[in-house]
Amino acid sequence: SAPPSPCPSVFPRSSYLHSFQTLQPFLLAVASILLAMSANTADLLDATTALDLNNIRASLMRMEDSIIFSLIERSQYKANTAVYDPDCSQLGECKLHQLKSAGSNGCLGDWFIYQTECLHSQVRRYLHPTEFNFFGPLPEPSLGSTSGSRTAKTRILADVPKGAIVNNRLLEIYRKQVVPALCEPGDDGNHGSTAVQDVHCLQTMATRIYYGLFVAESKFRSETEKATALIQAKDRDGLMAFITKADVEDKNIQRVILKARTFSQNISAAEVGQLAPAPPSSSTTYKINPEFIGSIFRDYVMPLTKDVEVDYLLARLQDQSGPIEGMPPAKKSRST
Repeated sequence: SAPPSPCPSVFPRSSYLHSFQTLQPFLLAVASILLAMSANTADLLDATTALDLNNIRASLMRMEDSIIFSLIERSQYKANTAVYDPDCSQLGECKLHQLKSAGSNGCLGDWFIYQTECLHSQVRRYLHPTEFNFFGPLPEPSLGSTSGSRTAKTRILADVPKGAIVNNRLLEIYRKQVVPALCEPGDDGNHGSTAVQDVHCLQTMATRIYYGLFVAESKFRSETEKATALIQAKDRDGLMAFITKADVEDKNIQRVILKARTFSQNISAAEVGQLAPAPPSSSTTYKINPEFIGSIFRDYVMPLTKDVEVDYLLARLQDQSGPIEGMPPAKKSRST
């Protein structure tokens, strides 16, 4: 039998918030959460609006800002890789057990992610169709619905397969590829601040990546016949070509570099034309390398997004969870 837990159940149902008075300590946190989630602006009350490519592009461009700003903030600290070391003794036996039960290696960075997700779950973050937690289980939502007339029975997306959830890949890329190139090597002792900022970086990047699900669904609906043929043939390469527009991606990367160049300039005194898109002067310095930020999107964020889209499309015809808004009912297979 499994060894006994060193602490009580992580989320006993009897301990959920029972009254508004109990909820009050969370209100300020809720306000900050809503601010952190502000880049995710899909109008879920209207499938047509949510899947409109122009609206999706506007949201994706806003998410670029959030990612760039979060990376700028992370760069002020050294790499502080101790935050990612397994079996963090400072957590103590109980917290370490809970964290490992959630799928972590027990590092301090994971504990910050998991605790943040537990709080966000209570304000319904993970009921959004493009939000997926890194660790679990999570507590049930304890805040009443803020989604108006939308009900849980009305869906915009089909079921998202497990293969389309790339959180583990994102976590490894961020810690092993992004942080070492973004931050000065070494340890400055700011482990808590580092872990907090890591949460923001990872969540903004994940939100941007999973927003590709709306792109995939939109393209499926606009070219259903072509997409269906590729799905039925299990043509992964064909689906990748179906969703890819290389010229648009190149322009997006250049936009990210320009944003990073603008947002991260060190400004000690105002100079005429300093923030203009023209080539910067030789005296201009930056908090981060703008070209590297562009490479994060080119080498990691965009490829992960497209993998999510392709895996979603490959499972698109297998959906069995009921009606999808704006789509005809699925045909039932005939019994033999």
